[in-house]
Amino acid sequence: MNSRAAIAGMVVMCVCVLAGAVSCAEAEAYRPRPTLTEDMAGLTVPLVRDYAGEHPRLLLATQDRDALRKKATAQPQLWAEVLASSSRLGNAAPDSKEVRSGRHYWRIERVQSAALAWFVTGEKSHMDAALRWMRAYCAEDVWGDGDWRPNIDLQASWYIYHIGAAYDVFYDKMSDTDRKAIRDGLAAHTRAIYESWDPAKAGKIRYDQNHTYIPVTAMVAGALVLLDDVPEAAEWLKRGYAIMRRCRYVLGDDGYYYEGTGYWAYAMSWHVRYAEMISRATGRNAFDLPILRENWMMPLYLSLPASPVLFDLGDSGRWSGARPPQRTGGPNNCSMYWAIAKANASAVSKSMGDILSARWPERDYPASAFLWFTDEFSHKSFELPLYHYFPDHGIVSWRSGWDKDDTVYLFRCGPPMGHKAAVKLTELRDWTMNCGHVHPDIGAFWMYSKGAYLATDTGYTAKKFTRDHNTLLVDGLGQAVDGTYHNERGVPYSNLDGAKIDRVHMEHAYGFVSGEFGSAYRRQVKGVSLRRTLLMTKEWLLVVDDMAADAPHKLTWLCHAYAPFEKKGAAQVARLDEEKVSLAVIPLGGGSPATVKGEKTTVLAGTGPGQGTPTHRGFHLDQTTTEPAAKARLISLLVPLADGQKLPAVSCTVDAAGVLTLRTGAAVSVRVNLNWDGKEGEPAVWSRRRAAIPGG
Repeated sequence: MNSRAAIAGMVVMCVCVLAGAVSCAEAEAYRPRPTLTEDMAGLTVPLVRDYAGEHPRLLLATQDRDALRKKATAQPQLWAEVLASSSRLGNAAPDSKEVRSGRHYWRIERVQSAALAWFVTGEKSHMDAALRWMRAYCAEDVWGDGDWRPNIDLQASWYIYHIGAAYDVFYDKMSDTDRKAIRDGLAAHTRAIYESWDPAKAGKIRYDQNHTYIPVTAMVAGALVLLDDVPEAAEWLKRGYAIMRRCRYVLGDDGYYYEGTGYWAYAMSWHVRYAEMISRATGRNAFDLPILRENWMMPLYLSLPASPVLFDLGDSGRWSGARPPQRTGGPNNCSMYWAIAKANASAVSKSMGDILSARWPERDYPASAFLWFTDEFSHKSFELPLYHYFPDHGIVSWRSGWDKDDTVYLFRCGPPMGHKAAVKLTELRDWTMNCGHVHPDIGAFWMYSKGAYLATDTGYTAKKFTRDHNTLLVDGLGQAVDGTYHNERGVPYSNLDGAKIDRVHMEHAYGFVSGEFGSAYRRQVKGVSLRRTLLMTKEWLLVVDDMAADAPHKLTWLCHAYAPFEKKGAAQVARLDEEKVSLAVIPLGGGSPATVKGEKTTVLAGTGPGQGTPTHRGFHLDQTTTEPAAKARLISLLVPLADGQKLPAVSCTVDAAGVLTLRTGAAVSVRVNLNWDGKEGEPAVWSRRRAAIPGG
C-alpha cells in the first residue's frame, strides 16, 4: 500500500470470525449428485412463507425504508454516489442500437440507483428517469447482439438483474401499462436464459465459469421478482437454484478465486449477489461458503503497494503498449466484503471492505455499495502476517512490509482450479472445466520492490503460452496444451494436479517455498521432473531450478520485465527509467552451462479464443542450457537496485548434501538446505540475521 497510514486499517482485524455467526450447515452439507438432472429430481426451493406476497423483496423491503434514510444521512459519500448514478440517467433513454448491442451494458446499474434514490427520498424524478430507461430496454427483443451469445450472456444478465431490482421497488407505483411492458420484457429475457440451461440439451456444463453463474444469477433474480405474475418463474427459480448449488460447490475453499485478480474483481461479486438474493428468499445463510468466508485474503495478499495495484495473474492486464497498465484506480466491487461481513458476522471481511473501499470508492455499482455497507462488528487489533499460503491453489505470497519501498513476491505452483477440484470432477459427471482465463504459468514468480513492478506478467492473451511467464520451458515446450486459449483442455487434470507446493517456511525475515511441477509438461515432454525453490528476502530473490528426466533435454529459464535486459558485468539488468529502479538478474551457474540473452516479448493478444494479434509487451530474459542433459540445475539471483546502487558481487556453491551457500565476497551470507523437508530446523540460516548483500 502507499503508506503505513493507508494500511493502518489492514492490521486492525479480528483474529477470527466473531462468535454468533450462522453455522456452515446449509452450504457445506450439500453434496451433488452426478448430474444436474439428478440434482433437480424432487428439488424444492425452500422459500420463506409468503415470499411472493409483496414487493419490494429482492434486495430490500418496505420496512427497511427508515433505516436506509438514516444510513443516507450517516454515510453521505456512499449516498452521494447513488444520487450521482441516478442523475446520469439524463433526460432520454438510450436508443435501440445502444440497448441491443450492450456496448455499455454496465450503465444499466443507474436504473437500480434511481430506484433506490426514489425509495429513500420519494422524489418522483428518480422514478420517472428509471422507468424511461426500463421501457426502452424492455421494448427490445435482443439484449447483447454484439455478444457471442445474444440474450443469454453478460449483457442480458446485467439488464435483468438491475431492471429486475428496480421493477421490484416500483411494482406498486407503476402504471398498469408500464408494469406489463417491463414484466413482459423481463420475462422474455429470463425465459431465454432458462431455456439455454435445459439440462437435457446443455450436456457438459462449465459450473466454474462466470459465463455460467452470472447469467444464472440473473435468471434467479428475474424469477424471484416475477413469482407473483409469471407461473413459469417457479421453474426458472428451481433450475437456477440447482445450477448455482453446483457452481458454488466447485469453487475452491482457500479463499483464492481461480480466474485471477482481473476476473475476481469483475465476476466474484455475482456470487455475492446470488447469496444475498437467495438468503432473503429462503431465510438461510447462503454466504456461509468457503470461497466467500475466506476470499478477503485474496486482495490482501495479492495487493501491490503501487501500480498496477494487484499482481496480474490470469487475464487481468490489458496493456496499451510495451508497459503494463499504470493503474491509479483499483478494482470494482470491493464493497462485496461488507455484504459478506454482515451475513457471516465477519470482522475480517468488514475490515477488508473498509480498506479497499477507502482506497477505491465504488463508482460503477454504488447502489450495491450503499445497501451492503455495515458499520457493525467492532474488532480488536493484532499484527497481520506479512505472508500467506493458499494451499488448495498452490500460491504463496510473501512481503517485507506494507510500504511502497517494501518487497513483495508471489509464487504459483498448483492446478488451475485447485487440488480439491480433482475429486469434484469425479463427483460431477456433467462438469467440464473452463479455465480460459488461467494461464500456463505454473512455477512462475512475480516480484515488486523499491516502488516498481519488476518481474511482471504479460496480460490478457488470446493464445496462452508458457513462454510468456516467469517459469520454465523444456526443449522450448510448455505446459498442458500450450499456445491455446483453454490450455487445460485435452490433458488429464491429474497432470496439472501433480503440480504442488510441498515445502513452505515463512517468517518476517524470509520466505522459503519449493514446488514440483514437471507433470504439467507431460503432454509434450514425457518423464520430466521439475522443481523450483525460492528464497525470498527484502533485498533479493534466489531461484533454484532442478530438472531430472528419462532422456536428455534443454532447460530454459524465463523472466519478464517491461524494460530491456542489458549485460552489465556478471548480471543482466533491466532499468525502469521512470521508476529509477533496475532489476538485476545474476546467473549463478548450478553446474549446467547456459546461454543468456534478452529479447523483446511478443504475445498473441486478445480477449477471447482466436488467432490473437501479435503485440509487443515488454521484454524477457532467457537462460537456456547449452547441451541436452537428463539432469540440469540453474541458479539465479534477482536483485532490485535503486539509482546509484552497485551490483553486488556474489557467488554460490552447492555441496553433496544439497546445501547451497550464497557468499558475498569472503563472508558467508546464507546457507540454504535445498532438501529441507520441514521436519527439523529451518531451511535457511544466515551468518547474521537478515544480512543484506553488500551493495544490495
